[in-house]
Amino acid sequence: MAKRGHKLSHAAHVKRATQGTSNELSFSVLDAARESLDGGTEKRSGRRARPRGAMSGRGGEGPLAKLGHIPLFTLGGARKPPSTPTKERGITLPSGEFVSTESPSAARGGALPPVTSRGTSSRSAGRAPSSVLGGGAHRSAADCGSSWQVPAGEVARRKSQRRRHRLAVAAAVAAGAVVAVGFLGTLGYSFIQAQSALRGDLAVALGAIQRADEGILPMDSQVTTRINEGVESGDPAQAREEWDALSPQVDQSLEQLQEARAAVEAVQSSLVDARDKEAANRALAAINARENMIEAGRSIMATALPALSAQRATEDAWAHLLEADSLSRDAAAALSTMTRDTVSDSMAKSEQALAGFIAARDALTQAAQDYPAVDFSPYLAYLDLRVDSQYAAIASDQAYLARDKATMSEQNARYNELDAQAAAAAQAFEANPTELVGPSCDRATADMEAAYSSERLQAADADAFLRDYLSSLGN
Repeated sequence: MAKRGHKLSHAAHVKRATQGTSNELSFSVLDAARESLDGGTEKRSGRRARPRGAMSGRGGEGPLAKLGHIPLFTLGGARKPPSTPTKERGITLPSGEFVSTESPSAARGGALPPVTSRGTSSRSAGRAPSSVLGGGAHRSAADCGSSWQVPAGEVARRKSQRRRHRLAVAAAVAAGAVVAVGFLGTLGYSFIQAQSALRGDLAVALGAIQRADEGILPMDSQVTTRINEGVESGDPAQAREEWDALSPQVDQSLEQLQEARAAVEAVQSSLVDARDKEAANRALAAINARENMIEAGRSIMATALPALSAQRATEDAWAHLLEADSLSRDAAAALSTMTRDTVSDSMAKSEQALAGFIAARDALTQAAQDYPAVDFSPYLAYLDLRVDSQYAAIASDQAYLARDKATMSEQNARYNELDAQAAAAAQAFEANPTELVGPSCDRATADMEAAYSSERLQAADADAFLRDYLSSLGN
């Protein structure tokens, strides 16, 4: 027994010279292992664990308290002390199996026990602690390799799962692409249909412009005639009648243009195609040009028609004046010899001259009313003198036939005075009345005619594009 105690105390002895070397044992680890072993043994036997200081042999005193129990310091034949046990690192598979990720040679004391579940070792609770300290039997290489290799079934399962995931992603992408293509196709079809409808509305608006031309084209003909011919030709009454008859059609054309404008503006902002947008812009340009043409044309005709009437009146007045002046001269020439026959003949010519001067004055008065832009007052004053002179001439002839020499002399002197005044007034004329209206009308309508011609060209340019556009639509 003494020899056995000596061996035990020798095994439990720690040399001071071994501090910090591999031969030094950690008492805390050994004590923990001993207490774990003792606790497990006594749990199975129903007994309490022995206190730490109850073990005999520490310091070489006395025998062991429990004979037959494996001493904690009874070590195996391996000289190298085992490393401190550590928790094995690894991953837990979805199936619940734990797979180690450590190398088989990672442990310094040999191969670690195979892991059967997370955080537990394959050794049983009742196995001797010598296996922990490296004194037991070592595992084979196959056992070590199986602790970190992934099972073949798990590899196949993962591959299958990744393949199914890729197929699911591909199917989702394909489905999304089909939905997107369908949506875009529907959207594109709706867009095309909407643009086609807008294009149809634009064509309707262009049709309204064409209908407006039914009143604009006759107006353009009359206005162009007045611009080209001026006031030199044309029947004022007929021109006025035709223009007045055309006025309701022009009003209707304006209404149609306003409707066309509203229709074009309603679709203009929604059009996408560049040619459709250009057609809408050209349509508005055509509408604006036509409205401006109507405005300018009416202004031109409002000036030209009265000027045309005034021109004809001045022509008539001038003709009457020339005729009356000739008769007046013939009447004066007939009195070269004073007989009842010559005086009677002179008086008849004077009466005709008087009627001519009165007709000339009336015509010129009408011209002044028709076209106030020209001042006819000097000519009217002249005609007043000529009329009064003829009254005096007729009165002198009547006094001669009545043998009233005093009255004849008085009226004859008055005639001569009035005739001299008329001659002096005629010397101040710059031109005859027929040369006044035309130039005045041209000056008044010059800007209007220029504007009308410009709008007419713009309308023609827009119409050329719109005709091509409607042709492209099949209209």
